[in-house]
Amino acid sequence: MNTTKKYRLAAMPALVAAMAAPFLLATGCDGENPLGALCCEDFKPGTNMLEVDWGLEGSLNADFGVAIQAIGDFQASVTALMTDLGAACRGMAVELGEDPNAVTTADPAAYTEQWCGLAATAVGNIQGSISINVQPAQCSFSAEVQASCEGSCQVDASCEGGDISARCDPGQLSVKCEGTCSGSCEGSANVAVSCTGACEGTCEGTCDGQAQPGGGSGSCAGTCDGKCRGSCTAEAGAEITCEGECTGGCTGTATAPKCKAELTPPSCEASAECQASCKGSASAKAECTPPAVDVTISGNAEATVAVLEKYLPQIFGVVEGKGKLLLENAGAIVEVSGNLSAAVEGDGKAVFCIIPAGQAIADAAANIQVSVSAAANVTASVGG
Repeated sequence: MNTTKKYRLAAMPALVAAMAAPFLLATGCDGENPLGALCCEDFKPGTNMLEVDWGLEGSLNADFGVAIQAIGDFQASVTALMTDLGAACRGMAVELGEDPNAVTTADPAAYTEQWCGLAATAVGNIQGSISINVQPAQCSFSAEVQASCEGSCQVDASCEGGDISARCDPGQLSVKCEGTCSGSCEGSANVAVSCTGACEGTCEGTCDGQAQPGGGSGSCAGTCDGKCRGSCTAEAGAEITCEGECTGGCTGTATAPKCKAELTPPSCEASAECQASCKGSASAKAECTPPAVDVTISGNAEATVAVLEKYLPQIFGVVEGKGKLLLENAGAIVEVSGNLSAAVEGDGKAVFCIIPAGQAIADAAANIQVSVSAAANVTASVGG
């Protein structure tokens, strides 16, 4: 499966970058640069840039700041995902017999793409029929991240972000439950949760009273009694202890609320542009659990099964989890760059930060497409 989308940068940032970049690249941003302060030193993806004074007046400074923050968060998330994916594909390929030095490029995107291609080829060379069961990845959005960003917007003094429960569909609200969960309990490939109910993932225990194949572990189409590496939905009227994220009802102390869907805007007058940027930051910082993957290969291939089950959760997580989310939000982040055009109306340092921000958008949008496509190449090789 190849997923391809193309995005066009906002005209003003791209134009400014095109005109100014050749000079700044030639002179550099060190002490020898005759323009000195005209270089941007405050655009640092992965850091908190909401408190930076960009030299703009009033609400323009806040709108520009949250837009820059959203762009930086997006780039940082894409870079981390692509790096981790490249490492996972390399690990899979090497453990399946590929030469550890097969890829020599220093370009991160090419590195990831080439190693994932080799991993897919190595899977294709496996002797025997491969069957897999994949529990979908789960992503959640932090209300704290979005509310913190929204607090930097210029809004009405009476405006409050509101409790997450009021801004999240009740069916999408998950919590850490110190008690019992009456809905579904989300585990992952790395976290097995107690289960008496339907297990969407790998059941470790009994399935409808029958021992699971392979020593008590496998997919279960009925009721799982034991542990579930995936999502366990409690039987009607039943309550279970949940070691993961509880969705649907918690009897006891509920903490660390998260939303599996994007939060609705706060119910007050606020800058639509600023809210859009904050939504972009929240999406970029969403937390996604890797799906549980159960692999079966005909014949005696326990070592190969172990390799696939080790790396496939992360790779499937790119295709259907964090990577998919970032790809879907790439267009919105590009639109956020429109908020940067206000900087050209002022004389602050913000105008020169359009250059690295514009390049960051272009690079990140291209890299997330490469990453999702490379991961999909691997999942397709195992029939995913």
